[in-house]
Amino acid sequence: MDYYVNFASLTSVFTVPATVVDNHLKLAKAEHIKVLLYIMRNFNEEINVKNIAEKIAVSEYDVKEALLYWADASILLPKEAPPKTEEKKKAVAKCEKPSRSDVAKRGLEDPKIQYMLTQTQSKFGRNLKGNEASSLVWLYDDLGLDVSVILLIVQYAVTHKRANISFIESTAVNWYNEGINSIAQAEEELNKITLTETAWGIVCKAFSIERRKPSKKEAEYSYKWLEEWKITEQQLSEAYEECVNIKTKLNMPYIDGILANWHKSGGKSADEVKSKKSGKKSDFAAYDIDLYEKMLNSKD
Repeated sequence: MDYYVNFASLTSVFTVPATVVDNHLKLAKAEHIKVLLYIMRNFNEEINVKNIAEKIAVSEYDVKEALLYWADASILLPKEAPPKTEEKKKAVAKCEKPSRSDVAKRGLEDPKIQYMLTQTQSKFGRNLKGNEASSLVWLYDDLGLDVSVILLIVQYAVTHKRANISFIESTAVNWYNEGINSIAQAEEELNKITLTETAWGIVCKAFSIERRKPSKKEAEYSYKWLEEWKITEQQLSEAYEECVNIKTKLNMPYIDGILANWHKSGGKSADEVKSKKSGKKSDFAAYDIDLYEKMLNSKD
C-alpha cells in the first residue's frame, strides 16, 4: 500500500533542524529523537529532566543521555555563564629587562640577588649569560618573587633537563599569576607537577595513546582522575571503551563525564552502575549532564 502526506495534519507544526535528519538519524538513539522532538515542540518551557521523562515515557537516564548527545552536536546549548568579575592584570614576560650594569648594581645593593645569581650559576655549572642574569633579577625586582622560589624553579629546570632561562621565566610568571610566592606553595606545586606527569603516563597507557606532552586540560583531567578521584587504570580503560563505542573516538570531556558519575557512585565500575538484573536501567546516569554543562560554560 502506498502512502502520501496528509496535508490537513500540517495545520499545526514546529521546527526541527534539518541537520537532525541529515546527520543524526543513523547515529542517535530513538530516545534521543523523542527527547529532542519534545523539547522542540515545547521550546518555551524550561528543560526539566523529570518532566520530560514522564511526558514521553522514557527513563531520566535516557533523557540525560539525550541532552548530552544533542549538546555535543550543538543542537542544544548551555545557558550563559554569569559575567566574570574583573581579575587583576596578569604578568607577562617582558622584552625590556635590567641592563648588565643594572644587574651588577643590584647585586651590590642586595645580597639576596648576589646569592641568587651565584647559586643559579652553580646549578647550571657555568657562568651566567647576560640575558639569564637580567631575567633572574627581573623576576626578583619586578615580579617580587622570593629568591627561594626562583631557585626552586631553577633546580627543577636543571633536574628535568630544561635548564634554559625561557622555561624558568615562563614557569615563574605562571606561578606569580597563580599566587604561588612561598617555598611551601612552590614545593606543593612541584609535587603536583610530578604526580600529574605520573598520572598522564597511566592515562596514556589506559587509552592506548602515544606518550607525549599533555595539553593543559589533559594534565588537569589526569591529575583529577588519578589523584583526586582515585580512579583505577581498569576504570580508565572501561570509560575509554564506553566513550569510543558511543563517540567513535577519544573525547576527554565525555570520559570526564563518565568518570565523574562513577566517582559519585563510590568508585563503582560501569557494570556496577548499570545493573541489568531487574531488566531495567539504573536510575543512575552514566553521564552527568550538569557536570557537562559546567564544563561547556567554563570553556574560553
